[in-house]
Order: sequence, then C-alpha cells, then structure tokens
Amino acid sequence: MPLKPFMSFSIRPLHVGKFVPPPYAGMETHVDTLLDSISGQSQATLVASEPSAGMGRPSEPTAYKVIPVPYYAMLASVPICPGILGVVRTELESGRSNLLHVHAPNPWGDLAAIRAPKSTPVVITWHSDIVRQRALLKLYGPIQQHALRRADRIVVFTPKHYDSSQQLRSEELRRKVRTVPIGIDFSKLDAVAPDAEAMASLKQWINGRAVVLSVGRHVYYKGYQYLLGALARLPSDVALLMVGAGPLTGELVRYAEQRGLSGRVKFLGEVKQPALVAALTLCDVFCLPSIEQSEAFGIASAEAMAFGKPTVVCELGNGVNYLNRDGVTSLVSPPRDERALSDALAQLLRDDGMRLRMGQAAREWVRAEFGVEAMRDGTIDLYRELL
Repeated sequence: MPLKPFMSFSIRPLHVGKFVPPPYAGMETHVDTLLDSISGQSQATLVASEPSAGMGRPSEPTAYKVIPVPYYAMLASVPICPGILGVVRTELESGRSNLLHVHAPNPWGDLAAIRAPKSTPVVITWHSDIVRQRALLKLYGPIQQHALRRADRIVVFTPKHYDSSQQLRSEELRRKVRTVPIGIDFSKLDAVAPDAEAMASLKQWINGRAVVLSVGRHVYYKGYQYLLGALARLPSDVALLMVGAGPLTGELVRYAEQRGLSGRVKFLGEVKQPALVAALTLCDVFCLPSIEQSEAFGIASAEAMAFGKPTVVCELGNGVNYLNRDGVTSLVSPPRDERALSDALAQLLRDDGMRLRMGQAAREWVRAEFGVEAMRDGTIDLYRELL
C-alpha cells in the first residue's frame, strides 16, 4: 500500500517497538495491528531493532513506514541498539512525526521518551511489568520511572494490567493511565483459508485423537515444560500441537522425548497464517500455560477463542485472566502445577457440552470486547486529545 505524504496528516505518531515484525510475537503483533488500523487517520512510523544479519532483506508491505535499526547482540532479552535514539530524535526534530508512542518494557524507548523535545506528546503502552530481571531492574528502574513521569498518557489493555502492575504504583502515574483494549482484526483472521496441505498432514498425524493446541515463543515464562508434564498425565489418545519456536525449543524437544511423548507432540515451528488457521480449526482446546506476569494478555489465546475454542490458562492475576474468564470461557489452574493443568485439560476434553458451551462464550466475548475498531478509535481519540 503506497504511503501518503506525511504532511497530509495532522496525526503523525512515531512508535518505538522492540523488534521489527516478523516474527509476530505478542508486542510485534499488537504494534503491527495497531499501526495498520490507524493508517486511514494518521501517518504512523515504526522504529524498532532488527538483527544486523537481516538488514536489507525484503520487507513485507505495510500501511505504515518502518525504520529498522540494526542490533548486534542481546543483553537480558534486550537488543543492544543505541541507534534507535538518533533515529527518534531525527524523526521528531524534522517534524515528520509529531507524537512519540513507546511500547514498554523497552529501555531504548524509555530513553527516547526522556530525550524527546518537551513540546512532543509522549504515550507509553504498558505491555507488562519487568518480572525476571530483578537485579537489572534495580539499575534500570530509575530510568523506567523517569520515562513514565515524562509520559503524558500511559495505556493499558485491561483494568487488570494496571491492578496487577508493581511498577505503575503511584498516584502521579495512576492519573495518566487510560485503558484502550488490545485489538484483533478478526476480519483478516476470518478471511484466511486453512492451508489444505497442512490440514491433510495434521489430520493424518492426529488420527482421531483429541487435540490440545498451544501457540507462542519457546521462552521461560511460557511454562511449556509444565504443559508437557500435564500431557504425560493425560490418556494416550490426547495429542499436543505446538506452534512457535525460540531459545528453549531444543530443550523442550528433549524433555518430550524423556517423558515418552515424541509420538504425542508435534512441534510445528513458526508457521504462516493459513497453517495456523488449520491448527486452530482442528484443535479441541487451546492452552496458554504461562507461569509469569511477563505474559500479560495472550493474543494467541484470543485468536483461538475467536475460533470458538475454550482455553486453559494459569492464574496470573493480570490481563490473561481478564481475557480468559474462569468458568465462562476458560478453566484456570495455578501456575507451575502440571497436575492441576492436566486435570483442567481432562475436564474439558471429556465433557463435550462444557467444551461447546465455553467455546461459544469465548467466541462471543472476545469478538465483542477486543475487536480492532475499539483499539483504533481509542488510540486516535487519545492522540487528538494530546495534539
């Protein structure tokens, strides 16, 4: 889609993300959907990091401008990418962008917010608290809080995002918080036909078994070892499809082999939308076994709910449990408890009526509350208020 001239729009937000999509992990998926949704009413630009080895690769067409900045190493899950600061300053000082929107946690975005001209409105979308890097937080925390004080508005996706946060706890910050629901473009999801080859291959592998699906990066907070442990407790006629990849993929494959699950788990890796839709179509239950509040919502579970699938998640006290309503759309178990996770999955898999009832409730709830329109309108209204 050709981009319109910048100055034809009065709203020109500059978004600072973590990585340039693809792959479409949680933050990257949200940023892509958000910027695409507001493209008719604004001229948005995304600046984010990209591996130096990937620079110059053909990019997927977008309705917004993308400025990739190379990084060469990672530290505590953060790309070492100071070049972002120069790009942000140039975009703001040139007038090509007139509002800064940072997606946090994001140290480079926080520094960009602190350094932004005083006349530039700053919005920070709070995706989640920093949970694991406690030692580094002692050093980085003052920078993070400085950026939050500099922000004019702090966006959270659900009330539970604010209620569960330990890093937004001050009256000064509370007054800045606005809830703008995360949006999913269900029309695009509905328009994707399942990949015929993937459907045939998966059906052959499933071979009449009940199917649990999980989608996500293979990282520590996803809790996939507990899902594999839960599967080992379930009858042998239950299979697991795992979509995604990450630094723990090899470890998870070995763990599945050690538990004798190789024939019951299919690691699909990262797949394109038609293959994902095939998996969503064929599964009986979706499971998000995340164990830490780093998982603050779970777009993958929302997409499964849109397909009429009931979900099993862990009690994290945050947006995950706002989205996945215990006893209505989902069953909730304690984190790090493979026995409880197994019991919840078994309950849904053996009760056709419950599965159908919760799946229908999930479909209605997620499509009513988390459509892309509410996110688009809430974001544009916020920008107009600040500009």
